[in-house]
Amino acid sequence: MIWVLIPVFNEAAGIPSMLEELRESLISHGAFSLVLVDDGSTDHSKEVIQNSLSNSDYSIHLGQNMGPGSAFLAGFEFILKLAENKDSILTLEGDGTADLSSLSEMFIALKTYDLVLASVYLNTNGFSKTSAWRMFVSKMANGISRNYLGLPQKTLTSFYRLWSVELMRKMRFRFPNLIEEQGFICQVELLYKAKLVNAHIVEIPTRVFSDKRIGKSKMKLLKTAISHLRFLSKINKFK
Repeated sequence: MIWVLIPVFNEAAGIPSMLEELRESLISHGAFSLVLVDDGSTDHSKEVIQNSLSNSDYSIHLGQNMGPGSAFLAGFEFILKLAENKDSILTLEGDGTADLSSLSEMFIALKTYDLVLASVYLNTNGFSKTSAWRMFVSKMANGISRNYLGLPQKTLTSFYRLWSVELMRKMRFRFPNLIEEQGFICQVELLYKAKLVNAHIVEIPTRVFSDKRIGKSKMKLLKTAISHLRFLSKINKFK
């Protein structure tokens, strides 16, 4: 079973088309179940989610906006109660910007590795219509965290990942508080914890189609950059 975990915050306009494209891309890879976590949206995302899911899908509604870390934690905890160790968990942004053509290579890689990261930095054309300033801040934050944490991977903050359930349970056993960071830095936290349990991790090239996003990005650049520095100051407690 492929469990697809997607945090959603004010994505009502794009949810139907995003889910349609996702289902078309997954159908050749086996059985799958969508788990959408509504992070306290103030638009009509909750209603759109409920109208867009099938009987094999699930929705979780947090009630208030708590950040992607809380949304991912709620989703992972829900999935781990139902999944088998041989299952996988695909995580994605809720804005439909991911290049789903990368999925085939990701599923092949998961047969050998515990965690597969879709990396825009392995593709010379990884960014589509992304501002130079946003790319600069992203590269700077990734570079600082990568060097300080000893992570060789190029892309540390993207939601686009494929996890083995077995690895996620191993991390959950080692770290009962699986995700402590509420912001986008939660992805760095998860990757660092995966490293600490000796996960086998690989990156494959992908693209981000920013022009497919409806509305503005939910990531606040300055806030995210500061959260990187704050997280790095307290990593010793995880060792």
